[in-house]
Amino acid sequence: MPLLKSLICNQGRDSRVRTALVGLALVLVFLLYVALFVTATPMVRAAAGALVALPGAAVVLASARRRLNDSARPGTLAFVLLALWLAMAAAQLAAPFTGLAMVLAGLFALAVLALAALPESRLRARYAPGSEGHLGYSGPVDLSPLAAEPVSARQRVEPSMDGSEPTMTPLNPESTLDELYEAAESTNSYWDDEPKGPRLGETVGRLGNQLVPLIKRQSKALGAIGAAVVLGVLVLTFWPQTQSEQQTVEVPKPALKPTAPEFQHSVAMPDTYELLMNHDGLIIKWPGSRATQGELWSQLTAQGDRSCAEMRFNNNNRYRPIKVEVWPDDIYYAYFSPLDTADIVYDAAMRGNFRLCGYDFGLSGSMDTLRAHPAFALYTRR
Repeated sequence: MPLLKSLICNQGRDSRVRTALVGLALVLVFLLYVALFVTATPMVRAAAGALVALPGAAVVLASARRRLNDSARPGTLAFVLLALWLAMAAAQLAAPFTGLAMVLAGLFALAVLALAALPESRLRARYAPGSEGHLGYSGPVDLSPLAAEPVSARQRVEPSMDGSEPTMTPLNPESTLDELYEAAESTNSYWDDEPKGPRLGETVGRLGNQLVPLIKRQSKALGAIGAAVVLGVLVLTFWPQTQSEQQTVEVPKPALKPTAPEFQHSVAMPDTYELLMNHDGLIIKWPGSRATQGELWSQLTAQGDRSCAEMRFNNNNRYRPIKVEVWPDDIYYAYFSPLDTADIVYDAAMRGNFRLCGYDFGLSGSMDTLRAHPAFALYTRR
């Protein structure tokens, strides 16, 4: 097919509009094709994607070379566009429509537009007719049959300056629009005068006039391809998942080692336990017997080891902990309300012992120990 041959032809020249249309159409077609295999396995998606990515790479390279020929730029620049295409295709096939893949797709589209924006060369072209050829392509592949449309037999009237009858010159019914355009514009030789580059609006208009008949002739095939793509996307989107696909394998998360409670002040008591203070809330820490890690007692739910429900001094003063927890290495933490901090610290300085969670704690020498720490000394005086 001549149109396909012109897409992979490395010789000749491409117009700005054709370069932009070919590059952007490649991106759109490739993204739609990848969408068909989003739910497929990576191996299947890569194999199927290569069937489009590799031929697309050939089209990208050839199109870039033709545009660079037309703008008199080094042909090696075409490999930059080829590298962007391959990077975009690899990213889309590895992780479809992710951030990196879409960024690469955008960069490729911008590179195509930048290539299309290069100015046209004033150098002589090897291929005639015209600076635009047919369908925006001028090269060894003849696209005139695709761009031609039937023209009815007409006559051109040559005006007469001496009042005689005007001369009627019959037009060839086989003449194409390009031949009529050239005949009307100038009778000078294409090779003798410098070609005048058409404006962008004229280029788009001429290319559109040439594409419309081609689209009309291939309307059934194009409609069938579009319907197949849309149907494939809908089928893959709403296809019911099998039971094996719905069952997700839950990978057990590694247990995170908990960190000890934070505190601002601490004082080590004589009987192998510590008093901690965090924002005026008192915490008692001590090493205990082996127990299940986690919450041992909760005042909120009144569930757990009831021996931890209260702290009792030898003078029968009692204080209820908010909760008691067991941490790694069998370290116990008992949390008390900030409202009880002053009374507990005072009793710890003045009393002889207290009992909590079945453990007896001595208070011998606690007065000197507490008064040596400024944060606790405040509560030992009344």
